[in-house]
Amino acid sequence: MILTTLIVDDEKGSRQTLRHFLERYCPDVQVVAEADSVDAAILEIEQHNPMLLFLDINMPKENGFALFQKIPKPDFQTIFVTAYDNYALQAIRQHALDYILKPLNVTDLKAAVERAQQYCSRQQIADRIGDLLSNLEQPPAAKIKIDLPTTNGFIYVPIASIIRCEGSDNYTFFHFIDRKPVIVCRTLGNYELLLKDHGFIRVHHQHLINQDHLLEYRQGRGGTILMSDHSEVAVSQRKREEFLQVIRGKISQK
Repeated sequence: MILTTLIVDDEKGSRQTLRHFLERYCPDVQVVAEADSVDAAILEIEQHNPMLLFLDINMPKENGFALFQKIPKPDFQTIFVTAYDNYALQAIRQHALDYILKPLNVTDLKAAVERAQQYCSRQQIADRIGDLLSNLEQPPAAKIKIDLPTTNGFIYVPIASIIRCEGSDNYTFFHFIDRKPVIVCRTLGNYELLLKDHGFIRVHHQHLINQDHLLEYRQGRGGTILMSDHSEVAVSQRKREEFLQVIRGKISQK
């Protein structure tokens, strides 16, 4: 699969070097445009809809992270390229696929591109499967799986095995019946949209629960839920009535 790619760097020499390396060592990458600033990058993204961005961080007018303030839900993957190693955590929080340092190392570059290609290939497959499922009767929840991106690739887990999801900033912690928790660099809101039609209820700004794993509700200002993994989850006052309407009759109240 060919990855259409945009290079964003304020230094012309750096853009040329990266383009040269990509042309020589990454034949599946097609550089469709270059940009020297965040504003210029947005125009190129609108025109070319690239699958992948190589994004510099330190630029004179706005640093690379400003791009995600203007495009909060990007539909492209990002590989940050920078001369500084102190931005790694912030890059991860911006959904970076990878993070490589200048001067460019061919091995690191090829590994980052390979990850991008694997991700995009899987995403295309997932999209096609999603389109197919939308035209068919939904299978039992136990057979439906969701893909969760990790630092090493993806894991595919049955939705029914998810007990609850816990949000923290741009991260979501998944808790399962049969495996250790998994942390994913995406917001809880993203997974609320994916899981709300599969028996999941948002009970708090930090908590999304699978009602099939709900054992008990204890009254309070908002209340507390006891889950099948023996965890206690708070219900916000704002979500209390909506929650009770959905699950009334399924739990015993104290």
